[in-house]
Amino acid sequence: MLFLMFVFSPVSLLAQTVLITVSDESGTPVENAIVSLMSADKSKNFNSVAKTNPVMVQEGQEFIPRVLPIRVGSEVNFPNKDNFRHMIYSFSKAKRFEVQLYGGEDQISVNFDKIGTVILGCNIHDNMVGYIYVVETDHFAKSDATGQLEITDIQPGIYEATVWHPNLATNFTNTTQEITIEAENLTQIEFPINLK
Repeated sequence: MLFLMFVFSPVSLLAQTVLITVSDESGTPVENAIVSLMSADKSKNFNSVAKTNPVMVQEGQEFIPRVLPIRVGSEVNFPNKDNFRHMIYSFSKAKRFEVQLYGGEDQISVNFDKIGTVILGCNIHDNMVGYIYVVETDHFAKSDATGQLEITDIQPGIYEATVWHPNLATNFTNTTQEITIEAENLTQIEFPINLK
């Protein structure tokens, strides 16, 4: 007789999901807002599951996605799907770099080793602007067109939730809030923000 034994980690059984809604001062849902969660207990900020390298495509003279959240230390791939060359760069404090002219046959990737906001441009096409937001946690997500996002596999505890958006008003200071995640309750939070 064959016995199958399944081993469940007590940690994974406790992991919860946080549902977040981001809206502007008039109550309109905000797309492309990034919310990240950080615990003072650093062991709770990272998952053991390996993540694939993030990708930011250049297509139709645009960065797709326009806003990309990543964990610090990630290697971002930049495939060019246009039938002409691009020359991407950033002068941001979190990552200064310049990639020479390249086409679709070239494999280009860049490592982002500091947290912060990285604004991307193209020296050939001035209309192209993209944003990479680098965080020191695995717990982050980007809001969809309904202003909603979901962060999964969070261990119970107290976290600081931080919101970021490329059009966040410079005088808006309520970018963080403390949330408590309980083992048996779904956590839902509202994050109102002011945009330029």
